[in-house]
Amino acid sequence: MKLGIGFILLPLMLLMGCQSTTHHGEVLPQYTFIAHDNDMKRVTSAQSTAQANGKLLLVVMGAQWCHDSRGLAAKFSTNQMQTILSDRFESVFIDVGYFDDLHYLPQKYAYPAYFGTPTVMVINPETSQLLNEVNLSKWQSADSVPMDDYLAFFSSIGSQPVAPLHSSAEIDQFTEKNVAKMKQGFDHLRPIWAAVREGSVDKSDELQAVATEVWQFRTQLQKDIVAMKLKLAEDPAAKLNLPDYALFSWQ
Repeated sequence: MKLGIGFILLPLMLLMGCQSTTHHGEVLPQYTFIAHDNDMKRVTSAQSTAQANGKLLLVVMGAQWCHDSRGLAAKFSTNQMQTILSDRFESVFIDVGYFDDLHYLPQKYAYPAYFGTPTVMVINPETSQLLNEVNLSKWQSADSVPMDDYLAFFSSIGSQPVAPLHSSAEIDQFTEKNVAKMKQGFDHLRPIWAAVREGSVDKSDELQAVATEVWQFRTQLQKDIVAMKLKLAEDPAAKLNLPDYALFSWQ
């Protein structure tokens, strides 16, 4: 039995914060998520252009199916934001598909993975420093972020030095282990999602359950990594309590 793709996917998108009946305004073509086969080359080229022009590099990883990705694109397309973005940033939009393995892109800037969509990274093109690691997760709810926050953040980020969040061998080992687990979750989710997109209603309940489980894990993991780095910044000798996550239900 086959049902309309929108009917099947709507509950899942609502769950993931990536679907809504909200009507977004007109979006400029440069803020559309389109698949390319040379994303690293595009990012590297944008970084070189940003450095040559004295701008910041802005890398946005998202998807057209994601409500928050589209909401960010719509706000970027407003006249107010266009003035800021064109003056201060060299921007590149990356389509992550359905959680494709593109984690090498944030890893280029010492960020372990993309944990959700959209992932918005502001980068100093000269040093490759990620400037918004502390509050990066905020933009994964981009559609609900007030326009005043957009204007304040994008008009000021990079105007003052930002101290990087330092890690440790212990945090790095923890991060590597659990990012690998998150990628396993994405790999398990992707074919189920493909089956549902092709109209397999029998898989819709499984998709809902798996997506919920992966979402809960990836959002908590991102919070935990940042929290541990912040604790280390406050006290380099602090003893860290590394979270211990349960296996996925299908493992």
